[in-house]
Amino acid sequence: MSMIRLVLACVLVVGICISCDSPVEGPQYGDLVPSSTDSAAIAWNPLFVLSGGDSLISAPPAADEGISAVKEAIANRTEAQNKAIRTWNTGTYLRWNELTRNIVARYNVAPLAERTPNGTFTGRFLPDPNKPFASPPFTARLYALVNAGQYDALIWAWRLKYQHRRPAPSTVDPTIVTAGPSSGTPSYPNEDAVVSRVTVEIVSFFYPGERAYLEAQLQECTSSRVAAGLARPSDIAGGDSLGRRVAALLIDRAKNDGFSKADDQARWKAVDAAMVTTWPKWRSTETPTRPPMLPFFGEVKPWNITDAASFDPGPPPSEGTAVYDTDMDEMRSISVGRTREQIRIANYWSDGEGTFTPPIHWHLFAAERLREARFSMIRMARVMAYTSTSLHDAAVVCWYTKYKYNTARPITIDNVVRMPIGLPNFPGYSSGHSTFSGAAATVLGHFFPSYSQGYMMMAREAGDSRVYGCIHVRIDCTVGLKQGQDIGAVAVARAVQDGAE
Repeated sequence: MSMIRLVLACVLVVGICISCDSPVEGPQYGDLVPSSTDSAAIAWNPLFVLSGGDSLISAPPAADEGISAVKEAIANRTEAQNKAIRTWNTGTYLRWNELTRNIVARYNVAPLAERTPNGTFTGRFLPDPNKPFASPPFTARLYALVNAGQYDALIWAWRLKYQHRRPAPSTVDPTIVTAGPSSGTPSYPNEDAVVSRVTVEIVSFFYPGERAYLEAQLQECTSSRVAAGLARPSDIAGGDSLGRRVAALLIDRAKNDGFSKADDQARWKAVDAAMVTTWPKWRSTETPTRPPMLPFFGEVKPWNITDAASFDPGPPPSEGTAVYDTDMDEMRSISVGRTREQIRIANYWSDGEGTFTPPIHWHLFAAERLREARFSMIRMARVMAYTSTSLHDAAVVCWYTKYKYNTARPITIDNVVRMPIGLPNFPGYSSGHSTFSGAAATVLGHFFPSYSQGYMMMAREAGDSRVYGCIHVRIDCTVGLKQGQDIGAVAVARAVQDGAE
């Protein structure tokens, strides 16, 4: 288990994005050859686009259409195109998720505080609506939409593939020598184009300034499939059209999921002022005082669960109770006697500014297993769709709990407490790291049962990391882990019934 964690830690370090305008160095992979076509996926259940996908695009042209264009593309390949072919042969689905992670890391920086010309703070912050802060709940929501959109679009792509059964270019003309692995499925619509367009549209909805970069990546990906002899331009066009239409449906969901009201600070001030607790209440420790992060994210629409209130763990321990005192004693003890191993664990899981965020840390673990398993693109998308929607639901439940109970962080209770990592700007109970990790470990453990025990060990370590960092008291993490496990179990129950198992 420790070896797995160390390997994945290396993946995290090399994958952090400094600038999305330049390539990110990382592990070098060979061609990803899927172990199955998963033709039975035509009977799988989508997560959101439940009907009508078969009418989103028209039937393909005749099988011999576009063959000359493919042969011309092969004959005129440049070295840059050969490089692009090798890049996208490593796995279009995983590559697009990597690119999305890099964008998340770039925008995982809180808005700056405004200053006057003489350097004093004005008390205002400077968010950019075109570059929103990729906070943990924001990122979990973004990825749920992207991965659910990718999955649903691929289900409809598979249905259309086997409805039209358009043969691959090399089947029509055996003189075509392909330069990459085939999915083994009918060629229309092209699945690389489907995933590319869904990702570009949804990520650009959140970050419009990234569209040009993403469109360039899409063009590189899809043209490489033609130049590799794997798809006709019309196969690409069909996939692009399908992806665009499915993405539009997911974007419409995003516009109506309640997120626009999640940062209502005026409403929160009234709620906070009226709240009476038997434990110390949370307050921001930042200078200048920063408004709390998304106090009503707990009201955002979930994916698999019915509502956040169903996972309400009940109130935290009151001040002066045995559990409360024991937890604070642990904070004091760690602060004065923190070991090197505890510091390592706290930093490994901290996932602060400039990283992929705590929920998306788990995507790295999933990507390694998906590549190792050589899943088809649609099966990869299924795993990630359930993982990401459970992470979104974990964010909804955790933020509901945080702002319902509004508990103080240890450092504001006792100034003896010291932290080796940054303090998040929101209440403590329950732990986001623990809730995210419990959900992801449960879902990934279902899809990769031989890793199930190891994933849960890692989820517990993620919670421990927040205790070692004195970010959370123990009860925050114990409760959060249980919430996450329960949320993940709902996603697993849905997966068991979706026709893929």
